[in-house]
Amino acid sequence: MLDRLQVNDMDLPTNPGRRTLPVLNEDPRGWEVKVWVTLARASTRLERRLGHALAAHGLSLSQFDVLATLWHGEGITQQELAERLLVTKGNVVGLIDRVGAAGWVERRPDPDDRRVNRLYLTDAGRELLSRAFPGHAADIREAFGRFTEDELRQMHQLLERLDTY
Repeated sequence: MLDRLQVNDMDLPTNPGRRTLPVLNEDPRGWEVKVWVTLARASTRLERRLGHALAAHGLSLSQFDVLATLWHGEGITQQELAERLLVTKGNVVGLIDRVGAAGWVERRPDPDDRRVNRLYLTDAGRELLSRAFPGHAADIREAFGRFTEDELRQMHQLLERLDTY
């Protein structure tokens, strides 16, 4: 039964008029599964589109997440970054190694605790974000521009409730 929901996104037509998959209309399990599948598909499509735009700047979506998080709060630890990005500390170490090797982020020892490193953007990292962020923000505005402000607020409230699950 579960294999009915495993649809390869690349095999689907990109017709924006198509609202739901036929298999979902036949699914007797109710709205929970329909909403979950639609949310997962929308998220995947947004990530792909935004990731493609960021690739033009030599960035992956994960690397952009690291840089943007530090843009809004430098000096955090790797553990704090992992918590904000909802990834493991091991994943963050690899990400920091890659963005550090590219010259976008640097680790600095914490003056109060030599066991801890704090993370900071380099000038090159700030400059890259200043080039990549405007297009990223424009893509987000385009994707969500089809909704009214009230719809966006309601969507945000509903997704925040879901996020507490």
